Amino acid sequence: MNYMNILKVVTLSGGLVLALNSCTQKPAKDDQSVTGEQSAATQPATTKLMVDGSYANSDYEKRNEGYDWVGVIVENIDENKISVKIRSRADKKKPTCTLDTEATKVKDGVYQSMLNGKNVVFTFNETSVTIGTENPQDKDALHFYCSGGATIADTYTKTTAPLDPAQLGK
Repeated sequence: MNYMNILKVVTLSGGLVLALNSCTQKPAKDDQSVTGEQSAATQPATTKLMVDGSYANSDYEKRNEGYDWVGVIVENIDENKISVKIRSRADKKKPTCTLDTEATKVKDGVYQSMLNGKNVVFTFNETSVTIGTENPQDKDALHFYCSGGATIADTYTKTTAPLDPAQLGK
């Protein structure tokens, strides 16, 4: 081999070694821009959705005008179970809706209860709870807890204070 061919082989071999070495080299742990990793201290904290409290349908705002309303009282039993009490106005007439049940956490903000053989879902966000059935064709099962054709299926807005005790049944 002549001198030029040897130089080409050495140059190509060196380049190949460098290329292979750079493919197998691991980036430094603290180089987040390269790896996309974040330390636990810099990761955003997950906030647990607080579901306990009082919720009411839109007629609650008009309660002083005599409107019938439905409220939901939610209390934590433990980190995976809640107590749900649904009550309607009881100071002017017999309450139209009443239910006491427990619901089990399915995932953050979603709880489920079995009522009359149907899965009832309570879906929470920061300002409300929506009550419905897992299967839309089962929605009529939610009429059982109310009289006069009413239903507990609705979206209820979180209140800043407990429901008006003077209007709640015992």
